[in-house]
Amino acid sequence: PVHRLALSNDELYGAFEESTHEWQDGVLARIMRTVCKDESPDQKWILFDGPVDTLWIESMNTTLDDNKLLTLLSGERIAMPPQVSLLFEVEDLSQASPATVSRAGMIYLNVEDLGWRPYITSWLNQKTVPGMADMLVKLIDKYMESCLEYKRLNCRELVPTDRLSCVRSFTRLFDSLATPEHGVAPEDGQEAFTTLLEMWFLFCLIWGIGGTLDEDGRKKFDTFMREKDARYPSADTVFEYFVEPKQRQWMTWESKLSSTYRPPPETPFFKILVPTIDTVRNSFVASSLVRNFNHTMVVGNVGVGKTMIIQSMLDSLPSDRASMIINFSAQTTSNSLQDTIEGRLEKRTKGVFAPAGGKKLVAFIDDLNMPQKSKFGFIPPLELLKLWVDNGFW
Repeated sequence: PVHRLALSNDELYGAFEESTHEWQDGVLARIMRTVCKDESPDQKWILFDGPVDTLWIESMNTTLDDNKLLTLLSGERIAMPPQVSLLFEVEDLSQASPATVSRAGMIYLNVEDLGWRPYITSWLNQKTVPGMADMLVKLIDKYMESCLEYKRLNCRELVPTDRLSCVRSFTRLFDSLATPEHGVAPEDGQEAFTTLLEMWFLFCLIWGIGGTLDEDGRKKFDTFMREKDARYPSADTVFEYFVEPKQRQWMTWESKLSSTYRPPPETPFFKILVPTIDTVRNSFVASSLVRNFNHTMVVGNVGVGKTMIIQSMLDSLPSDRASMIINFSAQTTSNSLQDTIEGRLEKRTKGVFAPAGGKKLVAFIDDLNMPQKSKFGFIPPLELLKLWVDNGFW
C-alpha cells in the first residue's frame, strides 16, 4: 500500500535534485514502472490508503481515464496495462474533484454492515487452549452485544469509538491478561480455569468497552454490569476492582497501594510519582497491553499526569525492551518523525531497520495532538504513524 499523506508530492511522483540536476524517482513512479513492466497475465493492484486531496490526485487523472498514462515531470510516461488496477481506500471524498470521482467506480462500506462477529470468529479460531474457545463463545453471546448497545445508547465517550474498535480493544486486553501467568491454565484444574477465565473476560470487557467513557458514563455502565452479573463487590464501581488470580477474587485497586510510600533516594522532586488508585489501575492496563506488543493510547486533560504514568511504566519495562520518547510540536513533520525513529535504529539489511542489541523498541509519543494540520485538514505525522502501525513499514 501507498500512504500518500506520509509522503510529499516529490517523494510520491519524483523530482529533480537541485544540487545534481538528476531525476530522483518517487515511490509511485518506481512502483508503477516495476508493476507495469511485468507482462504476466496475473491481475495486479496498487493500493492507495489514506485521504484524497487535489494536491496529488489531480496528477493521476490521465492514469484513471482511458489514456491510462502516468506522466512524470521528467517527461517519462508510464503506460498502465489492462491487468494493472488502482484501488483507493478513503474515509470520504470531501476533497476530491468531480473530475477524479467520475473516473473511478465507487463502493461504500458501512462499518455497521460488517459488524464485529466476523472479527471475533477469526479471533476465536486462533485459540489453542482446550475448552477456551467454547467458553468464550458462551460469554460473548451473553455479554458483548448488550454491552455495546447499552454504551451506544446511554454513555458518552471521551474518544469516540465504533463497535469493532471496542471489540478489538477487548480481545487485545484479553490476550494480554488471560494467560498462565495470571492463572488461566487448564492444568490448574477445571474449576480454577473456568473461574479465572470468566473473571478476566469480565475485567477485559469492562475496560475494553468502558475504558473510553467519561465519569458519568462509567457510573451508568457500572449499574448495567451489576444488573448483568451480581458477583461484583457492592462498594464503588466495577472499574475499582481487578482480578486477584491466587485468591480468585475481585480486589480493590486500593489494596495495591502501600500505606508508607517513600520515593527512591535522590529522586528529583518533579519526578516523584505518588501512587494513587488512578495511577495504579491506568498503569496496570497500559503496561499489560504494551508488554504484549499492543499499541496503546492514553487520553486525558492537560496536567492530569499522563506523561508521568507512561514514563514510570517505561522505567519498569523488562530488560529486553528499549524505549524512546518523541515529543510532538506544531513544527513536527512526517519527515522529522521518520528521521527521529530511524535515528534510534540500526540498519540490518537494505531497507530493514531494527533496535540495537536485538531488543524490542517501545516508542512513547507525547502530545499526539500538537502537529499542524495540512491545507485540507489532515495531519501528515499521524498518517505516517498509521502507515507504520497498520503495515510495519514506511
